[in-house]
Amino acid sequence: MYRIGEVAAQAQVSKRTIDYYTNLGLLIARRSEANYRLYPEDTLERLRFIESLKRRKFSLEEIKEQMAGWQAGGIKREAIEVVQHVQEIQGDMRRLEERVQELKMYLKTLDEKQARLVARQLSVQSGSLLQTLMLLLGDAPF
Repeated sequence: MYRIGEVAAQAQVSKRTIDYYTNLGLLIARRSEANYRLYPEDTLERLRFIESLKRRKFSLEEIKEQMAGWQAGGIKREAIEVVQHVQEIQGDMRRLEERVQELKMYLKTLDEKQARLVARQLSVQSGSLLQTLMLLLGDAPF
């Protein structure tokens, strides 16, 4: 069992956030004899799940529904991890697409001879990857 300050520190959120989620019923706390709120071991997992749903633009009502599924045993920890990994990959893909767009703008400034020189300097694998990405995005200079 964790006290509110411990949960907040480990989850890197404010005590007010923990209070808010507790008042909404997203987190569950018991009171100690000294009237401290005590949070169960799975609280950090619950907070990670809530944050992942918030990043996916779920409303508070939708988050409550998902948390009800968790409490009913409908959502397994593995499923949460899968969602988090997929979100990380989606973020990586967005960042890669942004970088490819930057490269595309740069490559458009090169003449054909310079573009071929750049292509030769890249390893076969990275050159193929870059060319494939650019083809997927619409146009390749080489």
